[in-house]
Amino acid sequence: MQCPGQDRAYWKADAVFEVPCPQCGASVEFFKDESSGRCRSCGHRFLNPGADFGCAQWCSLAKECVGFAPNRGPAADATEGALAARLIQAIREESDGESARVARAVTVFRFAKELVVQEGGDPRVVLAAALLLESAAKARGILLGIGMDEPTIERVCQIVEHSRMGRELETIEFKVVWDSDLLARLASGEPDRGQEAPERAVEPRLKTEAGRAMARRFSRTEAQ
Repeated sequence: MQCPGQDRAYWKADAVFEVPCPQCGASVEFFKDESSGRCRSCGHRFLNPGADFGCAQWCSLAKECVGFAPNRGPAADATEGALAARLIQAIREESDGESARVARAVTVFRFAKELVVQEGGDPRVVLAAALLLESAAKARGILLGIGMDEPTIERVCQIVEHSRMGRELETIEFKVVWDSDLLARLASGEPDRGQEAPERAVEPRLKTEAGRAMARRFSRTEAQ
């Protein structure tokens, strides 16, 4: 007999849901007992941010039942992929489906994801700030809503506030987020806040070597 907590005959309608891919933003369907899924659009595999293993959260036979013992406590949501997916979903809900805002946030996030690997820093702080650059107040509300701890929220909001005001912060997390925002402007051809053409204005203002290398690649591509 199958455990009722994992038997789909006992599930309600909310046991199947969609979340945005943290790589490209496309919708990915999950069942609540799936630990991970793959985006059909870009092929990216990521953890299910809404995973609910019911009794497996406390049952001593969880490993035998579902194949592994789910994490317990706040650490269960600490993985970067799950965090990104939850934040992108929150941005979608807050923006009432305004696709341009979501696409802009995902573009900055994708640069930040690559830069933080090369330059270092706390990935949770970097990726959250990259996705929530629009407003420190909105960032705080969203992060509180997903249960982020207060010290991390403070670090994210500080980066967002300084970035919006054009003020320097001597942390690698700030530098990575700053560069990711500028690179997103360069990639999309956005005007750089009233300055000259993006490809000429961005590179001198970048704060990391990895960011400058990315900008040079863009310049070479544009020249071809």
